[in-house]
Amino acid sequence: MLTVTKLKGNKGAKPYSLPLKLKVCAIGTTQKYVTDGEKKEYTVVGLADTTDAIKGMVYDSSKLNNMQASATIILMNYIFKNENEGTVVITKTTKVLKTAQMDVPEHLIEKGAAIANPPPAATLALRDVKRSPVKTLVSVKGRIISEDMAKTVKVRGQDVTVKTVSLKDNTDTIKVSLWRDLAEPSFVGKFLQMTNVVVTAFNDEISISSTSKTDLKECDVPMTVVKGSAIGFEMKELTVSILLCNGDEFQELEAPVQMIADTLSCQLEDIEENLQNRIPMKCVFKIKDTTIHIIDQMEKED
Repeated sequence: MLTVTKLKGNKGAKPYSLPLKLKVCAIGTTQKYVTDGEKKEYTVVGLADTTDAIKGMVYDSSKLNNMQASATIILMNYIFKNENEGTVVITKTTKVLKTAQMDVPEHLIEKGAAIANPPPAATLALRDVKRSPVKTLVSVKGRIISEDMAKTVKVRGQDVTVKTVSLKDNTDTIKVSLWRDLAEPSFVGKFLQMTNVVVTAFNDEISISSTSKTDLKECDVPMTVVKGSAIGFEMKELTVSILLCNGDEFQELEAPVQMIADTLSCQLEDIEENLQNRIPMKCVFKIKDTTIHIIDQMEKED
């Protein structure tokens, strides 16, 4: 019987009638697309035998009835595409038969599962995203501070909805283009995790854009640690705005006036004088967004 390793040794894209016995390692997400004005979808699955793992793309959702995770199947009349590490394409003409269980090494099961559900791209601070090469896949976290009205544009002759939002974290702000279904909800004011977005550039401005693999999820604002030198401040009614410098990078952060007074061991009316006398100050803060929640260190530099 044909094996995955032997199949991968073939070239070109062509149909196969030879039986291929495989274990279903995992079922991935279903992706939607449009061709010739017709909405279609496919599902990525991870498959393996005793020799190797391989990607499967199922274009007929009814075939998934026999393809539950851990099931062993026999495929016939499938198409093999020798692209990247190879792909088995399952269409409406493909036969998916149940069969006796096959033992597959655990490392190949894990490899197949990772093919179906690859780990998300690394999460970067927005400051680092703007330094990343165009077309890099990244994940980001931040608060949506504004959004434009959704609009309809032509993509390959088809009407597609897109909306631009502004995402802010404690390092920078960036524009995000949300496409198709992601353009529908309003996210203003929400703190989101965006996985698998791509870095783009237009008129020398770096931005990011959603992809078919992008997932948006509302989450709690994380506490982050920032270090630097406080070199300036502004007194406000209830807060103190502090300009923090770390090398060539600058952040403006806010802390409640009482927190600053407690840290400096002074009265509220003496905060301004104390800061002027002590700046520059070596600081370590725990922050959410741009608000200081905990002061670990705030002392005059030597």
